[in-house]
Amino acid sequence: MKSVPALHVRLEGLTSSFRHPLTISGTQISTPMPSYSTILGIISACAGRVITPIETRIGFEFHCASYDLELERTVRWIVEKGHLKPHPKGQGISRRQVYWYPTLDLYITNVSLEYAFKQPAATPCFGRSQDIAWISFVRNIELYPVSQGALGPTLIPMPQPGVPGLVVRLPEWIENSKMGHTREPGPFGIYQAMIPTIEHRFDIEREDLFHPSDVEQGDYVIYVHRWIK
Repeated sequence: MKSVPALHVRLEGLTSSFRHPLTISGTQISTPMPSYSTILGIISACAGRVITPIETRIGFEFHCASYDLELERTVRWIVEKGHLKPHPKGQGISRRQVYWYPTLDLYITNVSLEYAFKQPAATPCFGRSQDIAWISFVRNIELYPVSQGALGPTLIPMPQPGVPGLVVRLPEWIENSKMGHTREPGPFGIYQAMIPTIEHRFDIEREDLFHPSDVEQGDYVIYVHRWIK
């Protein structure tokens, strides 16, 4: 099979927090890495427009130094006679799971999106708006299809034998094209969110594995996501 032209974009930051979709109140736990809908949101922010799944395939690795719970000051509100007012008990304290010093290696098959990362229209974020990220580099590379190799921390469809991680159910994308309507999630996939704090790679065999041309390690592979329809 022929190689696939792609972009390799590296984003880095100080903090990241990807809210778990099943937690509404209490301690805000984070999934170990971003969902594919979050990745599309990051690309869309940089491009200044909505990037849809039909425009590109995506692969990524997500690493971080450590994770912990942080305390966060919150501003509480109540509704009185249809108006928002400060809560009489004042501010509150919440706990949020944070991943420290995150790095996202993003692989995009639509090379025409290079402009979005060289001159981003908005600031990319690792989750919430205060989790600001910056772009370290943008490279034009080739992705060579392979049947097996050593995979690093990513979000891979379940089941994938030999890969540890948290089982999560996450949306593929979020539909936000109807003015005045709430966002609608697209189809959901069940994934294994691998552990982002370890450098060990796991030998696997499956479809949609590729070896990036800018990596010297011969068995190094990434998973390039095939969108659920």
